[in-house]
Amino acid sequence: MTRTKSEDQVDGFIVKQPLKLYKSKKRRYVRLEISAPVTLAPIDMDRPLEHLSGNEQTGTILNLSGGGVLLSCDQQVPENSYVVMSFELKDCELLTGIVGKVKRVDDDGEEGCLMGVEFCSESELNEVFGAANLGGLISSFDERIKRTLLKYIFTKKVQQRIEKKSGKK
Repeated sequence: MTRTKSEDQVDGFIVKQPLKLYKSKKRRYVRLEISAPVTLAPIDMDRPLEHLSGNEQTGTILNLSGGGVLLSCDQQVPENSYVVMSFELKDCELLTGIVGKVKRVDDDGEEGCLMGVEFCSESELNEVFGAANLGGLISSFDERIKRTLLKYIFTKKVQQRIEKKSGKK
């Protein structure tokens, strides 16, 4: 049997290489795997923002970046909905009233769901909710908070590398 360049033999099996290689999606932000509690409430676009309480649910942040979070929750929020979130990161400040847009919802296989939520910019919030509604109950994931979060992620990544290197010795 003649093998082509795109085939390799492994323990008696012939493994064919894919004909076309796809470049993986590059992310703009580093993701940090964490487990942090989060409180979130869907924003009802037909009601004033003062009526956010009462619809709150809790969940867990599974990973976090400067652009958004992956949440595990019991109740699903529809894609393209807006949510307001509050969460505290260990050794960091409490972040409250942060608005995000639900970009994807998947079943987690355990009677819950996974939600990918993208943080909203101030310009997006102005466009969707109007400038008069910002600052009181909701806020954007502005540059100051992004810097705080990116600093937190960087510090955690450095700690992980140090721990990994000291564990190998």
